Amino acid sequence: MQNASSLSTFFNPRSVAVVGASTDPKKPGNIALRNMASFGYKGKVYPINPREDSILGLPCFKSVLDIPAPLDLCVLLVAADYTVAVAKELAERKRRLNDVSAVVCMSAGFGELNTSEAKAREHDLVETLRSASIRLVGPNCLGVMDTVSGLNTNFDIPTYPRGGISVLTQSGAFGNSLLLGSGTKGRLGLNKYLSIGNSADVQMSELLTFLKTDDSTRVIGIYLEGLADPREFFAVARDVALAKPIVILKSGRSEMGSTAALSHTGSVAGADNIYDGACRQAGLFRAKSVADFYETLRAFAKQPIPRGNRVSVLTHMGGPGTMCIDEISTLPGLTMAQLAPQTHDELKKILSPSANIGHPPGYVDLTAAHWETLHNQVLRLLFKDDNVDTVIQILAPSAFLDQPLLAKEIISAYESQGALKKPLLNVVTFGDFADKLRDPLEDAGLPTFDFPDMVAKVAANLAAYGSARKSAAAQAAKSTADTSTPTRGPTAKIIATAADQGRISLLEPEAYEVCKQYGIRVPPFRMVDALEAAKSAANEIGYPVVLKVVSAEILHKTDMGGVMLGVISDSVLEHSWGRLVENIRKAAPQITRPNVLVQKMLPPTTELVLGGLRDKLFGPAIMFGLGGIYIEVLKRVNFRLAPLAINDAAALIRETLPTALLEGTRGRKKLNVDAIAAALVSLGRLFEEQPLVEQVDLNPFLPDDDGGIAVDARIILAKRVSP
Repeated sequence: MQNASSLSTFFNPRSVAVVGASTDPKKPGNIALRNMASFGYKGKVYPINPREDSILGLPCFKSVLDIPAPLDLCVLLVAADYTVAVAKELAERKRRLNDVSAVVCMSAGFGELNTSEAKAREHDLVETLRSASIRLVGPNCLGVMDTVSGLNTNFDIPTYPRGGISVLTQSGAFGNSLLLGSGTKGRLGLNKYLSIGNSADVQMSELLTFLKTDDSTRVIGIYLEGLADPREFFAVARDVALAKPIVILKSGRSEMGSTAALSHTGSVAGADNIYDGACRQAGLFRAKSVADFYETLRAFAKQPIPRGNRVSVLTHMGGPGTMCIDEISTLPGLTMAQLAPQTHDELKKILSPSANIGHPPGYVDLTAAHWETLHNQVLRLLFKDDNVDTVIQILAPSAFLDQPLLAKEIISAYESQGALKKPLLNVVTFGDFADKLRDPLEDAGLPTFDFPDMVAKVAANLAAYGSARKSAAAQAAKSTADTSTPTRGPTAKIIATAADQGRISLLEPEAYEVCKQYGIRVPPFRMVDALEAAKSAANEIGYPVVLKVVSAEILHKTDMGGVMLGVISDSVLEHSWGRLVENIRKAAPQITRPNVLVQKMLPPTTELVLGGLRDKLFGPAIMFGLGGIYIEVLKRVNFRLAPLAINDAAALIRETLPTALLEGTRGRKKLNVDAIAAALVSLGRLFEEQPLVEQVDLNPFLPDDDGGIAVDARIILAKRVSP
């Protein structure tokens, strides 16, 4: 990745050449020139068209080589066939004058066509520009907008309200529709916009690094369809998210690189699931809908980050207030504030006797007995309460209130907080008077929302970012040096031996040995091939035990009756042994004397699954979730990229399991989250140190006081490619 500071020319060039400028007002080459003027660009603009002398009163040049003054940025709006020729002229100009440093190619007809000719054209375009150290955005994009500098190469949007939101999008159509759908009333204040198209040169991660230090950008919104190098992107995004929030809307799914049928981990994984985990790990917000994306961006752009997750809901309408609280109750990490006794007493003095104060905690319903200044008084009290981190207010405009005055009182209360403000999120329901209340609030930096359930989601996103940034900052303050040493032991030899034999998986006792080397506990076990040896092993281990067939020819042993549970005595073992041998002979007649693992059977408890896989896009990713036989049905699992830190592993556990399971329910003990997290970290290290490991499946993993025990282990290996 190149130096992100070189990207400043794309947003604030001193001069721009538009190749493909036109006198036809219906063509992009004309519209782009007009939009640049309407956006307020103050730099020099040079139209390029060999058939024209002037366009829109600007002198027109036949070639970029003819421009007599310094040139920073060139916009290509010509047919794809002509772009490489222009690129060669730009490279020649750079060698002569050392000025032009950036190109935006809005032309289509390149790699997106997926033909050899189009791909070759894109390659030639990039390499020609790269030879002269000229950076390229696109091709096949809708260009760049910057409301600070006034630059606008977009031919669909002539002007737009300025704000703190910078948008990076892989789909120009989506980006434009997002802006056009918001209109020009200022509800979505734009700072920078970049449609990256095919990303043939400039990458999303570079743009993130650039925006990190852009003082006028408060929040970054990304529309994402896929990434060539997701690891680099998420590593950069995690760093940028420490400085400012990033909201992602991701569409599309990618094919898994592993063979899903070989393990439970593979069958429930998917690139989309790993994207989701990577977003959480990096402290990014993945919006679940366009509305979620839009509303969360607006809130981050206009409101401060809350200091905690305690919310107070103020309303004068019972129904919408209840809907908001219902949504809050379903959102992890968000809770209703417990109002301080002093706040409760002060509210009681000024509110109607019929008002609801603190039922449930943090809820204040003024009822119909409310007026403009009362909202000011109540808001001031809630803002002063140290138990309140965010205030949600739900308003219904009506003919009985002076809407501009109500807005003025709300704004006054918000501003009374001084420099260290708490967020105020206002729902303004529909009606003839809504805009009279909504518009002044928006103008004052107070975002308004249409629905009470959506505002709760936005409040949760604000609180989650505040929490994630604190956690990341605390982690960064610790030593970041990796003091761990490579795991020593027979693991590499075990894996190499299996690979040399052409096996695609380790035998279960081999997998157990690997687990032990990486600090993951397994039950006591012995390998036997005869009944009397099985009895001796069972008595040594202690009943009850489990019998499992072990064979490189049998991957799914349960399906063919190769597992016997609940063996509690020698007599039961004799019967179980006979059944197991008979089942194996029927299913695999070639196995005449099966090897059998005798393993300690543990008491039933919550069944978990720990696993990992090496994805073709992301590389190693670690999975955690509810295990047992229902893993592929319930699919209550989540992912993180490996290697992962202990705090990332703990967060993965807490986000995946219900609180009741974490804290212990129906007589079961509280889970040792830290110890289970340590096992996940060990799995990440296994993938990092053993490149032949393709998938790992520890299912079930039974929690206990010391963390947990893997009572079944499957390790899948990559197929070796013949030289």
